[in-house]
Amino acid sequence: MNKERLPNRALPSGALPSTTLSEAIGLKAGMMAAAVGGGGKTSILNALGDECCAAGIHPVIHTTTTHFFAPEEEATTLLGSSERLVALIAERVGAWPHHLALARKRASRLSSKRFPGRDRMKLKGFEANEIAPFRDKSGVVLIEADGSRGLPIKAPGPHEPVLPPGVDIVLGIVGLDALGSPIDEEHVFRPERLSALCDLPIGAHVDATAIARLAAHTEGLFKNAPSGAWKYLILNKSDLIEPMEKLEQIGYIICNGVCPPSSQVEAVLFTA
Repeated sequence: MNKERLPNRALPSGALPSTTLSEAIGLKAGMMAAAVGGGGKTSILNALGDECCAAGIHPVIHTTTTHFFAPEEEATTLLGSSERLVALIAERVGAWPHHLALARKRASRLSSKRFPGRDRMKLKGFEANEIAPFRDKSGVVLIEADGSRGLPIKAPGPHEPVLPPGVDIVLGIVGLDALGSPIDEEHVFRPERLSALCDLPIGAHVDATAIARLAAHTEGLFKNAPSGAWKYLILNKSDLIEPMEKLEQIGYIICNGVCPPSSQVEAVLFTA
């Protein structure tokens, strides 16, 4: 897809005016956006989906190239082959006012960390080349392209992330609750890999420089991202960082590592 490139932007040192997240990343009808990393992929995609629905963009399709949990919020979940689901959605144009969660089949039932005592169904998604048919000129497709076991930071494995051809936007997500945590199995998904990418020993603490190195490394957060895709580093859970001066310092360190002149990403965005 030919797209007018957005200017390189960084927060908070070059803050954007008040806007929605979908506006900040340039998400429009007809596009596909994928989330990778840890620390809030599902929440970020749900927020983007809500914004798109409020803006009158339909259908808003949420799917995965790996596995994800069946949505707990108001959404319609459809299971089946990609061909069957594409046909079903086309038959009922305009009948999907909320998110559509699409998956191939049920995979397993697991306990919910968010709601103790309540099990959640995990769903198996589609092959990367099966996602493009879900694209619709009047809707958006939001894709979870890897897993992180709910941990705030991860390094991709050999076959990750699984990004569909033609994806327009790649969101690399890190939870800022990772800051100060040791690089170990309890706090990091694939700690040995993160250690190697960030040039830090196992047990060392995650800091802003480590996040910048993860985002800038060719085998790091934006691994496999198409050259034409817009890439955004999303630093989630920024409300956990106080005071504001500390958040600005974190932003300055990370932006120096991934924004111009290196131009690894379009922008660094802080979300809560």
